[in-house]
Amino acid sequence: MKRHPTEQKILDEAVRVIDVHGEAAVRLQEIQTACDVSAPSIYHYFGSREGLVTEAQSERLLSALDDFEPSIDALLAAVMTKDELRTAMRALLDMFWHPERTAVRAQRLSALGSAVGRPGLTARFEKEIEGRSEALVVRLEVFQDRGWLVPDLDLRAFSYWMMGVILGRVYVEFGGNSGPFPEWDAIAGKAMEYVLFGSA
Repeated sequence: MKRHPTEQKILDEAVRVIDVHGEAAVRLQEIQTACDVSAPSIYHYFGSREGLVTEAQSERLLSALDDFEPSIDALLAAVMTKDELRTAMRALLDMFWHPERTAVRAQRLSALGSAVGRPGLTARFEKEIEGRSEALVVRLEVFQDRGWLVPDLDLRAFSYWMMGVILGRVYVEFGGNSGPFPEWDAIAGKAMEYVLFGSA
């Protein structure tokens, strides 16, 4: 979404504050000072503090999701064989689970949690997640049509399951825990391969 520069500056500051200090730390006076804007500017673009927080939480989730769209397309576009597809799907998991993405995974979970009690934000997240799911379905249908994937696999259900697996890694990383990452990754990778390709 293309935003006015002032609107984007306000939103970026709200996202920064939430990332560093949490949602309760978003104070309009401090946002005004940091962005050198007036209160009417904030109200013009976001309607209220709640409107700003809701938009900031949405930005936190969506920017984390948007980061991977080009990489997914590039990886899958290069696939020419079933074995290459296996390798590409595992590479996607490795990319999602890269240690440098730990903070982003926590940010995504935090943003999702902020939707509790906010029906408007919940609906927005639902729509965006559904769109991401459908995009993965379209990408994988090509390979299912070639006979490379389990023929009766419900790709929509698989894409939602994959989102859960990817987000689930937050639980072994929580609190800076060193966790059983290689073992957890291996189990999740094998599960994904079995669901997609079957036992063969």
